[in-house]
Amino acid sequence: MFGGFPVRKCAVLADPRDPTKAREIQKAMDEVVPHLEAQGIEVYSQIGIAVEYVKPEPGTDMFLVLGGDGTMIHFAGRLSHLEIPFFGLNYGNVGFMMNSPRGDLARHARNIARGHFIQWEFPVLVVRATDLRGNLHEGVGLNDIYLQRMTPQSCKVNITLVRYPLKINPVLCDGVIVSTPLGSTAYSYNVTGTMTAINAPVISLTPVAAARSCPVSSIILPEDTTILFDILEPEKRQVQVVSDGMSHGGLVHAELSVSDARIRLCFEKEYSDNLPMRFINKACL
Repeated sequence: MFGGFPVRKCAVLADPRDPTKAREIQKAMDEVVPHLEAQGIEVYSQIGIAVEYVKPEPGTDMFLVLGGDGTMIHFAGRLSHLEIPFFGLNYGNVGFMMNSPRGDLARHARNIARGHFIQWEFPVLVVRATDLRGNLHEGVGLNDIYLQRMTPQSCKVNITLVRYPLKINPVLCDGVIVSTPLGSTAYSYNVTGTMTAINAPVISLTPVAAARSCPVSSIILPEDTTILFDILEPEKRQVQVVSDGMSHGGLVHAELSVSDARIRLCFEKEYSDNLPMRFINKACL
């Protein structure tokens, strides 16, 4: 967690996948942009551009994300390599990763222009998986990455921790979730995973509906742990990996670790001060 900086140029992002939301997004743009420009901030739109084609202009200080948590998750992990911070304004349903646009938008714009915000830095998960045909697939996850069964039969998987020697072999389950602290109050927590502080240097591994023979229900691991998954009987017990809304199936092997990249999410001070409790309260809803 560290302080902000004066912003002079920002790119606006919104999820282009739902065309029915185009009117809402345009309304949000019409509300926000004039206030930013009044503070001398150059604003340009990347709305409607698929995340893999987002290319910020030189000198871009910040991504301004309009939407909810799903929109932030859609963009943040896959743009983490750009090392540009994200400031979210909640025009979605949840918004725990966002600032509230309600109230004085002019004040929000002044705070962005003057650097009156706090940056929280979070880890990003990365997975490299190989399928039955030998194809390599890669994905990233801000909240979590998980393996799940694709057939009525359970997954059968060997799990190996590389840096801290531990093997859990084999595990019969519906899937396995690996989550960051930011995601520990989400899917993982809903299947008996352990909640962690959002700034703890750890990741968690949680089998889903595991057989009684599995020795762990959830385990907290150091952030520098690399986890190997070897799928047993991969044609009979097909498994897919899901990362930030993308999925790849028919896996035989997956390697999961924390990326060298970090995500910086920006919050105005009044939101930043109670950020840990916001995520804990979310899990208790």
